[in-house]
Amino acid sequence: MKVRRSILLLPVIVSIAAIPFEGSIDHPSYILKRSFFKTCLSSINISPDGNRLMAGFQDGSLAILDAVTFVPVLEVDRVHLKAVNAMDMPPNMDFFLSAGSNSIFLWDLAGNKLATWTGHATTIWNAEISKDGKFAVSSEFNKTFLLWDVAGNTLKEKMQGHDDVALSVSISPDNRLIASGSSDQTIRIWLAGDRRVIRTINGPSGEIYDLAFSPDSRLLAAACKDRTVRVYDAEEGSLLHLLKGHRDMVMEAEFSPDGRYLVSGSADHSLILWDVVSGDQIHSFPENEEALLDLVFHPDGRSFYSISFAGDLTRWSIDPEIFVTRYFETPYREELSADPLFQPRYPGEARKEYELREQEAAVRKAGIIQKYYLLYLDQYRR
Repeated sequence: MKVRRSILLLPVIVSIAAIPFEGSIDHPSYILKRSFFKTCLSSINISPDGNRLMAGFQDGSLAILDAVTFVPVLEVDRVHLKAVNAMDMPPNMDFFLSAGSNSIFLWDLAGNKLATWTGHATTIWNAEISKDGKFAVSSEFNKTFLLWDVAGNTLKEKMQGHDDVALSVSISPDNRLIASGSSDQTIRIWLAGDRRVIRTINGPSGEIYDLAFSPDSRLLAAACKDRTVRVYDAEEGSLLHLLKGHRDMVMEAEFSPDGRYLVSGSADHSLILWDVVSGDQIHSFPENEEALLDLVFHPDGRSFYSISFAGDLTRWSIDPEIFVTRYFETPYREELSADPLFQPRYPGEARKEYELREQEAAVRKAGIIQKYYLLYLDQYRR
């Protein structure tokens, strides 16, 4: 093991979602930052305070990155035999977890290994710490998933209940429930306290790659091989929304911190933002070159991060314009098109004059977006 502070990053490619100008009115980008790494990332997560990203890599290395600049503040080389498929940090942020191959390691923030958890026989797919920091779960290419005592660094129980591989597992934010999803096309809801199945949900027609509880623990989202995202009542097990929009298997699904929205990432290279209440598809983020591997919301809810097989780490803006173009597209675009301020550079227009017009256009456009966004909040967020 080697702890270092050298840079893993290739030259950073950055695109700021700023002023739609010179044709970008019709195709705005909401990429706040995009960086490509020498080694492809395999997992990401974010610290509870939103200041640090935890990044796992395909070669078994891991890093802690600044959440704004993506600059590494800690790197640990090749500590797992295979890709680091999961990372997590408890609420008090005094350590973090990495899972790769068939082992889980706990680390202090200086990169010193605190503990090793063994118990998995095959490659670990996911690992997650409860919001109270007392227990954790982890899944592998097996019918069982494991329940861990964090403080005691001990395996509490092998959770058996599925008839086929159970890849996905998640803990509800209130620490009361555990959800597991399997290739047997079921989702099982367990009571964390006595480790008993209280509900079996049937429905997905293939593997379930990811499960995510809403922040209030009332909803459960399932990312499925059958190209859908299914949103369930976590307690009753009833299907609330069947979200269709992806053209290939859905690898990840995450709720926004306020629980109002959900983002899904797919092997079709797309990310989709959904309205959890209505089930509406709000926006598709198409600017990805490869299948999506992982994603996580920033705690402020105004942006989220994704990684893909292209080797990129991307931060996306949940820009108010997204909601404006979804619900007020016609009047919004007509207003922009009718204003000479937003026209392309005129023949003979001096560069300095054009740049001044750009600056004025930015202010004007922000005001127009704010006007329609307030209408959205009034009409659709009541």
